[in-house]
Amino acid sequence: MARFVFFSFLFVLAAGYTFAQAPVLPDIAIASDKGVNVLSWTCQYDGIRSIAVQRSSDSVFNYTTVGYVRNLKKGQQAFIDGHPQAGDNWYRLYIGFSSDLTWYSNTVKVHIDSATLLNKSVIPPNDSLQKYASSINLKPEDIIATSNDAPSAPVSTPAYNPGTVTPAARPATTGGTVAARPAPKLDLNIPKNDEVNQYTYVKSRYVFTNPFTGHVTLELPEDSRKIYAIQFFKQGDERTPVLDVPRLRKNKVVIDKRNFQGKGVYKFILYEGTNKMDEGYISIF
Repeated sequence: MARFVFFSFLFVLAAGYTFAQAPVLPDIAIASDKGVNVLSWTCQYDGIRSIAVQRSSDSVFNYTTVGYVRNLKKGQQAFIDGHPQAGDNWYRLYIGFSSDLTWYSNTVKVHIDSATLLNKSVIPPNDSLQKYASSINLKPEDIIATSNDAPSAPVSTPAYNPGTVTPAARPATTGGTVAARPAPKLDLNIPKNDEVNQYTYVKSRYVFTNPFTGHVTLELPEDSRKIYAIQFFKQGDERTPVLDVPRLRKNKVVIDKRNFQGKGVYKFILYEGTNKMDEGYISIF
């Protein structure tokens, strides 16, 4: 009985939310800027061990963890997804407490157009994004959708499962979208890492990360007489390449992202013969 009273109180707390602050868990809000999504919410709990952010394209199945929240203190929290997928992006939080209790937040959805991803600039590594996330304070006009926008499902007594807490009054899975809100005014201005500020941070004509697959694509000039080569370096270390491709004869080459040491920003140098042809950065996610 006590557990039911707790859940009912939590529902009243969330239902009383107005856009004066980020919604209270289990509800979450989302904003977006140039193909980068920002999740925000207010956490009213102590003793949280971890908050994993999970994403799906269908709202029901195939949720995968895209990162963890850096700041776990009570109050407003946020997470930046620098690499959403084209189409629908459904998000939820998987919250673990020090007492080993776990539960999911409600879900929220945002749609990202493929053209937005194609025109997106290079994004810093996830660790840098989450450092920046802790300073984000979304305004009401920034928010695209919240998980409490949909009609709530009827309140029912949650089934008892030792070690698991289920959020109360979870909205229907079709929720989380808003049609009537004005266009958001969010402008993230994500800072670049100190290590790459000394270079011109411009997209390359020849080398880029495919926003749909995450693989690195090379589109080279069509000239069978020329031989190209490319080297990739871990950010801040240009002594030893993490990947060296000495001979490129095809004008289109796809390099699987699994060839790299992990996620993050890598510098590349593209050669035509022995001459440096282009250099810049690609993001592996």
